[in-house]
Amino acid sequence: MLDTVLSNWPLKLLALGLAFAIWVSVTGENRVVQDFRVPLEVEVPNDLIPAQSPPTTVSVRLRGAESVMRRLDPVPIVVRADLRDASAGEQEVLLRRDDVGGVPRGVEIDFIDPDRLPLDLEARSRRELPVEPTILGQPADGFAFYTAQVAPGKLRVEGPASQVDQLEVLRTTPIRLDGRTETFVVRAAVAPEGELVRVLEPDALSVRVVVDAAAVERRLENLTVEPVGAPAGSTVKPEALHVILSGPARLVDRLAPDQVRLYADVTRAPGEANRIEVPVRVELLGLAPDERARIQVKSISRRQVQVTLSGRRSL
Repeated sequence: MLDTVLSNWPLKLLALGLAFAIWVSVTGENRVVQDFRVPLEVEVPNDLIPAQSPPTTVSVRLRGAESVMRRLDPVPIVVRADLRDASAGEQEVLLRRDDVGGVPRGVEIDFIDPDRLPLDLEARSRRELPVEPTILGQPADGFAFYTAQVAPGKLRVEGPASQVDQLEVLRTTPIRLDGRTETFVVRAAVAPEGELVRVLEPDALSVRVVVDAAAVERRLENLTVEPVGAPAGSTVKPEALHVILSGPARLVDRLAPDQVRLYADVTRAPGEANRIEVPVRVELLGLAPDERARIQVKSISRRQVQVTLSGRRSL
């Protein structure tokens, strides 16, 4: 046994000496500290969402041998806080050394700054909201802006209930009209109000902006008001009204009086009285949708008329 131990003893002694030298060089090497700004990821239950944006990074102080720290790549290092079992309400997030991932072997974690964060969790809400274009500027002289059509007209959003439930509309990024002389189509995005509200669908929208020749006005007189849903023999007072239309001359001037129809819809009037006040509705017939978008009813001589029913109205 002793012969076995002593065989090749010079080589064994040399190996032992080299191992001791390496150990001394490593353990005796200067240890340094360094601060890194690393990503912070907070995991919450699927039905909850932070009411305010938590910090996206925190500072982590690491300690290790100088040679190791000099070669350290901070990219894989991340702090993950697991709140998947949390409930709605105010929380205090405690960040521990165990939450730090991606730290190489031989490197110690001194501390995390900050090591605790306030977090308010609330219900996650989704809604579908209409989209309205944001139009800025003026077309060239002699031209006017008439309307803008957004496609799709509605988008779904998601975020904290306190922010989503207050929204009534989504507005696009600004679309400028400066110098325009004709209808054009642009791509736009939406910018929802609320720090943590996001659009679930792709946020690229198509907006068709209608620009045409400046509007002119035309007055059409003595247009008969037709009662809708009233029994035969019912009367309207006044029975004829005047309407002023506005739009490009080539469209407004060619309208025939029988294309402008006035209706008093008694089926929408509440109650069962025989004499009722009914709003007047104006409809333009024989126009393509694109043409109708360019014509506006500027005024009507009376917004309501009195309908006297000859019998019980049909509902």
